[in-house]
Amino acid sequence: MTQEQPAHFAVSDDTIRWPGFNHHPGPGDEWWYSGTYGMLTPGEGVKAGWHGVGPVVDPDLRDYEAEPVQFAALRRYAREWLPGVDAEVAAAISCTYTTTPDSTFVLDASGPVAVGAGFSGHGFKFTPAVGRILADLADGRRAPGVFRLGRFATT
Repeated sequence: MTQEQPAHFAVSDDTIRWPGFNHHPGPGDEWWYSGTYGMLTPGEGVKAGWHGVGPVVDPDLRDYEAEPVQFAALRRYAREWLPGVDAEVAAAISCTYTTTPDSTFVLDASGPVAVGAGFSGHGFKFTPAVGRILADLADGRRAPGVFRLGRFATT
């Protein structure tokens, strides 16, 4: 599990409409930690963050604090790429990622127990489909092969 540290940046221009976004580094962006993602969070600002580069943590012992060098780079990203936000007015937030080796969810069952895990920071976007598959698993149907835990078995 990694502790990720996105931030909400204050909106300084209310005329800009914010879609959800994913942005990948290009030439000259070597200072980026990874691709970024973001979206408007009403009442909190524009959320932006690096994807899947936080430190490995024990979920019961994590500190919830933004890593200062990554946070500074995220502010730089906001200054350069997010018009209409105030990069200096940012509230760091903390979340965790559980990530599989292939970044694809585990949706499977073992006997009567259905399991959903390893959402790699983007499972929330697929909530209806994940819920349908988990409900099917609970009813005794098999998961699509791409999601089965057995895909990680070694020969």
